[in-house]
Amino acid sequence: MSECMTKPPALLDASAAGGRPPARAADSSSPAGARAARSLASPRYWVCLAILLLTAAGMQGAAGWFKAYLHKERLELRRPLYQLDATRLLPEYEPHPIQPAALDEETRASLGADDYLDLLLVDRRRPKTDPTHLARVFVTYFTGQPDMVPHNPKECLGAGGWRLKAESQTEVQVPRGGWNVRIPVSVLQFEPPSPRNVIQTGSEVPRLSVLFFFYANGRYVTTRAGVRSAVHHPWDRFAYYAKVEVSFSDETRSRWASAAESTAAVGPLLQKLMPGLWEDHFQDWEALKSGRAPLPAQ
Repeated sequence: MSECMTKPPALLDASAAGGRPPARAADSSSPAGARAARSLASPRYWVCLAILLLTAAGMQGAAGWFKAYLHKERLELRRPLYQLDATRLLPEYEPHPIQPAALDEETRASLGADDYLDLLLVDRRRPKTDPTHLARVFVTYFTGQPDMVPHNPKECLGAGGWRLKAESQTEVQVPRGGWNVRIPVSVLQFEPPSPRNVIQTGSEVPRLSVLFFFYANGRYVTTRAGVRSAVHHPWDRFAYYAKVEVSFSDETRSRWASAAESTAAVGPLLQKLMPGLWEDHFQDWEALKSGRAPLPAQ
């Protein structure tokens, strides 16, 4: 290999230039290089900073101009859920004489709900051995800046060892103000961790059917994405959602209703339950949005 090819690039350039070393770029590690780097970087830095500040100010200004709400306010219930007027459920339903124990502080903290209702209802039209004789109704309410990962029976029961085996959806229509509210309801079927305390028919493993939906800023949805979309609407001042969850069994809770039996039973139950929730507990969302109702005290 020739000597020329072994020279460093700077020496090769010096030879080609008649022995004069080429002009060197400023070294950023030297004082002069640092000043040169700052002189180039400073304008870019200040331009980027100005853009960020203008963008932030513009978002706030645009939100005010268009009456958009970036921070959601709380919307309190008219009455706590535990004050549900059970007489509104008569004559078809009445509270069971033995109700679930109140949730302990740790469970309530994990749930994160502002309010909840855990209620056992008896269908007075059905015998005690009927798998839809007893309904467990669990309603939770969240408001302000709600948890954007709403509690879902899939995760809650799954954490306890229950196995999700099937999932479907039905629709319930509930009369309100001369028209029908169409409520989508998710139907989940779970196998228990141990079926020894549940009546088993033939070789089939018994399944618990859990039906639920969310009521979020006036919309009825069955998914977390649906809740996020509802409560993040930029023109809504308030944010809230409720989850309504129902399951059915016989009097002893040793026989669970099938998915078909649960689907047939949930419609009549919601037609009695929802009017009380709308009129006594939830705020009138449409009236608030249209200005027909005064804003609730915060």
